[in-house]
Amino acid sequence: MSGSKPQESGSVRIQYSLNKKEKEFVARRRKDVLQSLKKLQIHCSENEMPNIALLGSGGGERAMVGLLGSLDQLQKAGLLDCMLYLSGVSGSTWCMASLYQESDWSTKLETVKDKIVQRLSGPAVSWGDAYDKLKKYYKEKDIFSLTDVWAAMFVTVYVKEIDEHTLSDQWDQKSKDPFPIYTAIDKHSKQNNDGDPWFEFTPYEAGYSLIRAFVETSSFGSKFENGRKIENQPEIDMLYLQVGAVWVVELSHM
Repeated sequence: MSGSKPQESGSVRIQYSLNKKEKEFVARRRKDVLQSLKKLQIHCSENEMPNIALLGSGGGERAMVGLLGSLDQLQKAGLLDCMLYLSGVSGSTWCMASLYQESDWSTKLETVKDKIVQRLSGPAVSWGDAYDKLKKYYKEKDIFSLTDVWAAMFVTVYVKEIDEHTLSDQWDQKSKDPFPIYTAIDKHSKQNNDGDPWFEFTPYEAGYSLIRAFVETSSFGSKFENGRKIENQPEIDMLYLQVGAVWVVELSHM
């Protein structure tokens, strides 16, 4: 299916190939990774170079702090610039969301790390601000659920902020950082064993990684039917994406 015709904007893309923009980014990033490997006396051609990815585990605030510490040590060892991808699930995505708020965070990790640590050791988001965010979710979204409650009232307790950035807006295509892939488990598919449980979202696309069905990240949260967008909704913000709970994406009847 890699030769199938790409879907136009506003439709579901079903294709066993990378998103075009991701391909372009990876091609540029591979050149930087190759130079970093050479500095470590690891010599290989660009065609032979492995695709190196770091995968962060789940585990709430522990996973968030653990990934941040691991990245710090990788930088000190000269290995951070060798990574093509950075991926995580659940708690480790909290760390990723904080990092990618900063453009080219990998070039100034010490400063970014101190900023994150200072925030985590500081005061929590007030219940009033969290409640205001919950009301905003209720007013703006057609589908309001316990996931919204968890994001506004509980995740804010751990990450100490209300992150209203969107993934597609904050990503710079010329970034010097590894390409981010956030992942989650579709609880319904996993429990019923009736589909692809792995869901991923990047700055460009969001969808199911095994069946290769994706929508543009800017449309993540909108409604689709028969592979076409039928109702536009605001893009889901990063606070909601950090919940790591049940993901509901209406891709039925594609």
